[in-house]
Amino acid sequence: MSGYLLSYTSASLLPHESEIVAKLYIELHDWDSVRRQVVDDNILQKGTLSTRKREFVEIKKRLQTLTSDQLNFYETATSSDSRYLTMLSCLKLYKFIYDFLSQTVRDKLLLFDYTIFNSDYESFFDSKRVAYENLNTISESTQKKLKQVLFKILEQADFIDSIKNKNIQKPYLSEKLIELIVQDDPKYLRGFLYSDGEIDGFIKRFR
Repeated sequence: MSGYLLSYTSASLLPHESEIVAKLYIELHDWDSVRRQVVDDNILQKGTLSTRKREFVEIKKRLQTLTSDQLNFYETATSSDSRYLTMLSCLKLYKFIYDFLSQTVRDKLLLFDYTIFNSDYESFFDSKRVAYENLNTISESTQKKLKQVLFKILEQADFIDSIKNKNIQKPYLSEKLIELIVQDDPKYLRGFLYSDGEIDGFIKRFR
């Protein structure tokens, strides 16, 4: 099995920045033009050139996973749906995050267990070492950053109340966003912690 893509460590959720970049792309339909505004013109008002380049690369990769309907939804989405759209792009690009949410976190929620412990993350990480070779070759500092940024993303996406407490908060997506996910691939609703029963209901409604 090929390794997990772990580059989310170079940029957390960045919901506001992702929305701006998405709307720019909707307007310009040209990634080179978007890059110029973000990197050269510093439209996101980031300090250093290296930060602008690094974050733009990740945001672009994330947004390119979205369907055209999902991407265009940024135009009319509420602030919470915009944040969840950005999280959807992360679930689609980074299988590591999707697997952790759809397996470890969702399973806890379904058992009415609402707190993520460090041991839950460590068990998940260790269970994936067998299938994903690159988890065995990364340094200890990278392992620490993977965990740190993952929980930062979960906090920014409102999946947990805080990095410190890690109490699970189930997201509630609008019907429109659920429909856009179902029409693409309903499996991603597992990443938003919906049960199989709920997902089956959505499939019947929106397909």
